[in-house]
Amino acid sequence: MLKFQMKSFLAALVLTLALGAEGFSQGTDSRQMNDSNGTMMDAPDARSIDNDRLARAEQRVDQLRAKLFELETREMDLLARLDDLDYRLTPEAIQRALAFVGSPRPMDEFREALRIRLESQRVRINRQLELVLASREQIEWAVREAEAELDRIRYQ
Repeated sequence: MLKFQMKSFLAALVLTLALGAEGFSQGTDSRQMNDSNGTMMDAPDARSIDNDRLARAEQRVDQLRAKLFELETREMDLLARLDDLDYRLTPEAIQRALAFVGSPRPMDEFREALRIRLESQRVRINRQLELVLASREQIEWAVREAEAELDRIRYQ
């Protein structure tokens, strides 16, 4: 279990660093350099409107990337939980889980009940994973569209 958590943590850390580096590499400046004396001056009104659009588009891209990061983190968590459940569903793990259960009832009933409960958890997590993957595809598409819009605004 610790091994899966460590993998999830490291993957999340790598994603954070990668997304953070992209965020620092992009920026806008609403002022222009005056060629005659090298000082900064305010941009014209039309230019400031374009810069406002540009800032909103960049903010939207950043928000979508943050959502995408959250979904990727959630996906890694669900995958780690599935791996853990797969391990817990092995006959040896079920036997170990019930090693200290004492009852006049047959152990087969306990093993079957535990297996059924773990299987239902697995089905539930698989459904959650499917939803996360569908959401991730939609967010990835939205990020591509927002980046294309951002490029169009920058080109203008």
